[in-house]
Amino acid sequence: MLFADKLHEGMFIELEVMEGAYQGKYRTKIEEIGNRIISIGVPLVEGQFIPLQEGTSLRVIFTDDIAAYSFSSRIVKRITEPIPTFYIEYPQKIKKIQRRQYVRVPVVQELSYRIVEEEELSEEKKGFMKDLSGGGLLMAASEDLPPQTKIKIKTIIGATEMELPGITLRSTKDNDSTYLISVKFTDISERTRDRIIKYIFDIQREMRRKGLV
Repeated sequence: MLFADKLHEGMFIELEVMEGAYQGKYRTKIEEIGNRIISIGVPLVEGQFIPLQEGTSLRVIFTDDIAAYSFSSRIVKRITEPIPTFYIEYPQKIKKIQRRQYVRVPVVQELSYRIVEEEELSEEKKGFMKDLSGGGLLMAASEDLPPQTKIKIKTIIGATEMELPGITLRSTKDNDSTYLISVKFTDISERTRDRIIKYIFDIQREMRRKGLV
């Protein structure tokens, strides 16, 4: 099965419950993987175990260094002793999540940009990145950039300087001297996008380690 090798014991996963009294997303960990069953820890929220019932349908989401994946499953058994555990169905199919579904992460750092005017570039101006995703970023700038403005952004992603072509989607006034501008990346290679996504996952892991998400 495609992507089956991405699952491994000890990895953190996210359970999404779509129906019932406990709708929501819960983080837990894979304990053991069998041929037909996966055992996972019962999610703990504010010191309380989430008492999902046998038969509850789940969407399971997990990540590696370059992508995110999901599969459908169901709780087939639950035990409370010695350790609260759910047993869920082994997936029949695992799919790679489209990049548009990736969450943005807060990233506050300097960047520079130039407006693309026909075949020329305007003078370089300074701004700040506010958040980042695999598909674009939010930046703060001292000027208003109308939707559909083509720009080239230069910034550091991880330890690599990147030049990222993009197009503005919207601009809102944040205060008297700053505009918040949403930018969609255009014409970037898959290699570049994968580097950005890996950087985002690194940030997410660090945020989880610090208990921020």
